[in-house]
Amino acid sequence: MWFNNLKQLIRLGGLPVISVMTLIPLCPTTAFSTTPPAMKTAPGYQYDLNNFKSDLTLPLIVRDHTVALTPKNMETRLKKYRSDIRVEPLQLTVDGHEDKIMSLASSVARSDQKLAFANFLKINFTHGEEIPGTDLRLVTIDEKAFDMVNPEAFSSLFGKSHHEILVNTAVLDKNPAARERFLSQLTPFLRAAEIINIKRKILNKSPLSMDKDLMPQFARQRVGLHTIYKGPNCFHAALSFQSPLIASSNLINVRQEPGYHHDMINFDELWRILQLAFYEVDPSKSQMQYGDMIVFFETKGADDPLIDFKNLRHAATYLTGGYVFAKGSKSANSAYLVRTLGEEWETWTKYTDKLGAKVYRRNLKNVSNPLPADPVDWVY
Repeated sequence: MWFNNLKQLIRLGGLPVISVMTLIPLCPTTAFSTTPPAMKTAPGYQYDLNNFKSDLTLPLIVRDHTVALTPKNMETRLKKYRSDIRVEPLQLTVDGHEDKIMSLASSVARSDQKLAFANFLKINFTHGEEIPGTDLRLVTIDEKAFDMVNPEAFSSLFGKSHHEILVNTAVLDKNPAARERFLSQLTPFLRAAEIINIKRKILNKSPLSMDKDLMPQFARQRVGLHTIYKGPNCFHAALSFQSPLIASSNLINVRQEPGYHHDMINFDELWRILQLAFYEVDPSKSQMQYGDMIVFFETKGADDPLIDFKNLRHAATYLTGGYVFAKGSKSANSAYLVRTLGEEWETWTKYTDKLGAKVYRRNLKNVSNPLPADPVDWVY
């Protein structure tokens, strides 16, 4: 049964055919050959950002803006979190000291509700969810309490910087080799009509938008937006960039976490598909390409390069020019963003003792899969 399911997934483009045999227990080597296969040494962890260089140099126009929670996102979460445990409530991280509570209330509450909101935080602090390793707690904001706050101030607490990228196509129009290399990297991720539109814009010397033109449908529909659910995380975002069919497959996303949306990939699930459908690239020897997955690990340093999949911490998808597509965490407060690799590295350095990274490239030539039937109206 499992083999028939696997074949069905392969027909849909979910796994490369070459990966089938890696899932089938093989007979001892002596049954086929007296010579064991040669072992390849895997590239070590990368600790130097200078090793992550693109093989394309494109003139980029970058506009930065802040992505914060939208009124619709906040309203939906307020109304639905009690009836759907997957929906993440609006919460504030609260320090129990009275002066800290007053400071937080002053920053988000309406001018005539600061004392009332501070009192709400103080009363509910003892019932809040403890944040491990700290004295802080998450206090859930209900509809009555939300009436006390300034929605814009509340939303801005969760704002993150997003880089909106435009590619100047003049270089691509004048340089056929660069144009073909650029298109060849995009083609596995985009539909034929989308590639035609890109070629047309290059011919007309029109700028190409990373958000609107140069990302696959999954990323294009979500970039700059938030979900309302607990669960969809960086691993899911990175896999769905490759193909939503991989991330949604029951052969890959095998475990449903209680209280979370199904769109959450655990570190063991990501590790499994990396071994089946990707190969590792050493960026210090082979330059980065569009669609490469950068996986961050907590390591013990260069003296102990062994991989422990339990130490996977984050994943992002390389775009071009040092920019990546990623979702920061499984929280609904975390948006899908375009950030620099340096920004991602700096963020995750704070959460690890020794940050290292590896690069994985999918071994399918064609990953143009349709989106699964699941609706996308959970994104606002």
